[in-house]
Amino acid sequence: MNLRHVAAAAAFGSLTLGAQAAPVADAAGDFLASFTGTQQAALDVLSSDVSFDVVHQRFNLHAVTSGAIAGAPGAAYVFGFDRGGAANSPFGAIGAPGIAFNATAVLRSNGTGSVGANPISVNIVGNEIFATVLASLLPSNGAVFEDYEWALWSIDATITGLPRNADFAPGVNTLVAVVPEPASLALVALGLAGIGALRRRRA
Repeated sequence: MNLRHVAAAAAFGSLTLGAQAAPVADAAGDFLASFTGTQQAALDVLSSDVSFDVVHQRFNLHAVTSGAIAGAPGAAYVFGFDRGGAANSPFGAIGAPGIAFNATAVLRSNGTGSVGANPISVNIVGNEIFATVLASLLPSNGAVFEDYEWALWSIDATITGLPRNADFAPGVNTLVAVVPEPASLALVALGLAGIGALRRRRA
């Protein structure tokens, strides 16, 4: 393999570092029967995804709704994480017994977010909301980061108790996507090592 081929392999591998998780789709207009708030479009989640970035040790959170998010009254999006060990399953009574979590990240329509008492940055673009959470804010409770499971539910923060939950998307725990995949990391490492070796040889 010549230097050009090695560089191409490394470049291909580096492209995969920006890969995104495949979104989990959710039906439009499927508000929970138990929801007592206003069925505003910003609370109707159409898709969501969570990935774990191995290189930067962080979780990338993303959701898409039926309507503009910024400034939607009381709208918030709760990403629940099962980090292993004991977990809460409080939603059986409202139709989502498959959701279990022991940590949450909350993204709000006013552009703020938090993991427990720790603030996180939130980005809103139209009907999409994004956040990045450092892995250190979601320490393991028995599972490795790549094996964390997640679920998302939208809430009306002006309401208390279970009736505040508007939409589950997905309605069961889902394994985080891992980016880049281990094979991609190996390809990048191989490419960089090859470039270094050839440069040393030429020198």
